[in-house]
Amino acid sequence: MKKFITLFLSLAMVLTLAACGSGSGGSGSGSGDASGSADSYTIKVHLSAGTTDTTYFAGEKFKELVEEKSGGKVTVELYPSSSLGTTADCLEGLSTGAVDIVYDSIANLSAWSDISNIDAAPYLYNDVDHYRAVWEGDVGRTILDAVGEECGNRIVLAAGLQGIRELTTTSPVNGPDDVVGMKLRVPTISIYLDTWTWLGATPTPLAAADVFTAIQQGTVDGQENPYPACVGLSIHECCKYVTETNHVYSSNAFILDSNAYAKFPEDVQKVLKEAAEETAVYQTDIVVDITEEKKQTFVDAGATIIETDISAWQAKLDGFLDEKYPALAEYADMIAAAK
Repeated sequence: MKKFITLFLSLAMVLTLAACGSGSGGSGSGSGDASGSADSYTIKVHLSAGTTDTTYFAGEKFKELVEEKSGGKVTVELYPSSSLGTTADCLEGLSTGAVDIVYDSIANLSAWSDISNIDAAPYLYNDVDHYRAVWEGDVGRTILDAVGEECGNRIVLAAGLQGIRELTTTSPVNGPDDVVGMKLRVPTISIYLDTWTWLGATPTPLAAADVFTAIQQGTVDGQENPYPACVGLSIHECCKYVTETNHVYSSNAFILDSNAYAKFPEDVQKVLKEAAEETAVYQTDIVVDITEEKKQTFVDAGATIIETDISAWQAKLDGFLDEKYPALAEYADMIAAAK
């Protein structure tokens, strides 16, 4: 009899705990009621950038906009400095609900989409106005939709300027011939590796967190990143030369699992889309505003700023996309024609 009572009480406790765990609130990945009867949603956002980076500032703007536009129905939690895992891990985690949004470079989707490499293709833009004409207009939307379709289970809501990439080195680089044989850190994305190999350098893929130590120890001779990211990584302390190659205009994008997004009620979808689009413009604005300030950090640290002949780099890269990434040719032409 005592055993029966004990078993009965244990079963009752299990049922009580199960009931407590089935409340109306849900995660952004749809564990709540996606029909719209859920009281609230909590959305987890992965950022590889730290809290001093413009990407994080944009993440804060996205959080503010979503929570304001949803009237508090949606709460956004930011996880900077890859605190939920690497970007690759978090992209995989979108489908399981381990993370709800990845806010990072579009080119991180290259494992699923060849078209996403357009984000890191060299010399596509004349200036920031040209960049805005693409990503704040129809061409950008066409590219993002194509990336999402090619991925199959991803949706990309919007993209804004992460920064304009420059080359920082421990010895001067005046033109493309000077990088031949030079050991350069590149992101762990294939098109960066291919670009610098094409130019004759010896690229070494490394995570951002390892760059400073690699340069300091002489494992690599330099790296390439936008000025704000360079300062965030303390590159001004280990590289005394900056060559303003302006070779890539990197974009950050809001990437979600398409199935999870479809489970949100329409009002939440609308809020996320509008907030992402407004944040993308905001990100471009703050990058433009802060770039000169971060460049001054290098100047104050005693770095030599080298204004190189961009046409010489473009000439060296002639034929690169056609040979290595022919799937991008159509989109590169669309970008070139954007007004």
